[in-house]
Amino acid sequence: MALDAASAVTGPRRALRWIFAAVLLASLIVPATIVDPQERIVSERDADRIFRLSRSQWEDEAKRLVQSEGWKVQPGPNDAGTGVITFDPKTGVGLAVRPLFPDAQGPPETLVVGSYYPTGTFRRLTDQTQKELEATTGSDLGPGYTLTVSFSIMTSPPPGFDVVEILITRARR
Repeated sequence: MALDAASAVTGPRRALRWIFAAVLLASLIVPATIVDPQERIVSERDADRIFRLSRSQWEDEAKRLVQSEGWKVQPGPNDAGTGVITFDPKTGVGLAVRPLFPDAQGPPETLVVGSYYPTGTFRRLTDQTQKELEATTGSDLGPGYTLTVSFSIMTSPPPGFDVVEILITRARR
């Protein structure tokens, strides 16, 4: 399913369907203006699918997203895997996905899902909201995964962004 990036991010539910359909995670919900801890972030089924990809399979998917969906390659600090990102120019909200691979053959160790909001959207992510996001997402993912929610402020590129990231890893068995 290929939807227009600008229209996809205008509604939280539409953004949900669009972003993870595009990156094989069919149930990411990223509200356009707030983080609602009651919203489903990532389902177990969708995380299972991403964590089954090899690096070359992900790289093929990332190329497809860039070429046909208008995503951009997201530069990263290392060579652990290509990230992709898209922004809605009307709202300034961005969505990013980056699986982190330890090697060329195996599946990713971590999946990073980032939501980028215009600077000032959040004064800060409260501990309570962070705990609720972690509990809701953890419940959706089930015991096979662990996760961490973090908040940061990016000042570059201007005007900057408030960033909420979810780092997902497979639980040790």
